Amino acid sequence: MRLGGFWRMLLEHGGRIHPLKWGMTFLGTGCAGFNSALRPLQQLFFDRRIAQTNLAAPPLFIIGHWRSGTTLLHELLTLDESVTCPTTLDTFIPHHLLVSRAVLKPLVSLLLPGRRPMDNMELAGDSPQEDDFALISLGAPTSYRGIAFPRDRLKETLVFDPAELAPADRERLRWSLDYFYRTLTCRTPKPLVLKSPPHTARLSELSEWFPGARFIHISREPYKLVPSTARMWRTLDETQGFQLARYSEAEMRQFVHRCQGQLYGAFLKDRPHVQGQLFELQFEQLVANPRKTMEALLEQLAWPQPGPLLEKIDRYFAARQQLKPSTSTPPAEICAEIDQHWHAYRAAFGY
Repeated sequence: MRLGGFWRMLLEHGGRIHPLKWGMTFLGTGCAGFNSALRPLQQLFFDRRIAQTNLAAPPLFIIGHWRSGTTLLHELLTLDESVTCPTTLDTFIPHHLLVSRAVLKPLVSLLLPGRRPMDNMELAGDSPQEDDFALISLGAPTSYRGIAFPRDRLKETLVFDPAELAPADRERLRWSLDYFYRTLTCRTPKPLVLKSPPHTARLSELSEWFPGARFIHISREPYKLVPSTARMWRTLDETQGFQLARYSEAEMRQFVHRCQGQLYGAFLKDRPHVQGQLFELQFEQLVANPRKTMEALLEQLAWPQPGPLLEKIDRYFAARQQLKPSTSTPPAEICAEIDQHWHAYRAAFGY
């Protein structure tokens, strides 16, 4: 974030920062000041060019609930060098990536932990990343702002459907996505493959703002999704929050259920209006038979020259045979709780 946006966020939460997080607050202030200092350079040298840049093709959006396999699918499709995507570094510095990326890339690669803390998947500055992290930096409305104050987030009303936003916030969201996508295309003029779970609630808006956009939705068994998503949020809250993650597992599950209800309330409302643009698959199919599943998906997408990409996908899975999804099932009472909140999801995707 830039300095003004960073401090506004802290003040919105009354500055309720735990003493153990004061060091991170000072570091965040320094990073925000750095972003504010470099932003005018991109404005001066590149913003006119960015405004004149057209996307190379309508974007392809990977959508689905957190921990459903969106990251895996994003990594697989972006193995094809004929497409591009936002990287972890890009989403950290959307204000000035065209002037600073080359300098910051080796530094960020050294500072990143090497693997994502929630699932041990590889993480680097060049790893494909979800664009909602760039929305935080650009000051656009996104539920990811809640990571900064996790205890407050459990009580707040999060908005996923852009139709429920105030007109000014909706326009800020549209402008931020458009600016970021044009910036990425200005740097690398190739078709964009994008991924972010909150996009699941934005089908109507994304198809309006980016005519011809296509969507791939990936689903997963809720008994696996809910515990995995709860672990993900707790991990992010512990490492990224300015508050300590002091809440019960039951409170976190209720938060997961609430987010899913909002996310898929919007998705199922818009789903009939994007037929022909929307492709769907299950995570279980993908991990059971990656080659067959991806071959069928690429055929549906009319992917140009799928053969070389399929060979890279074969090598990807061969190198990661030790990474296996969890096979555990929650206790019976938690399964009953999940059934209560996820029945529409189960019916929609065949679980």
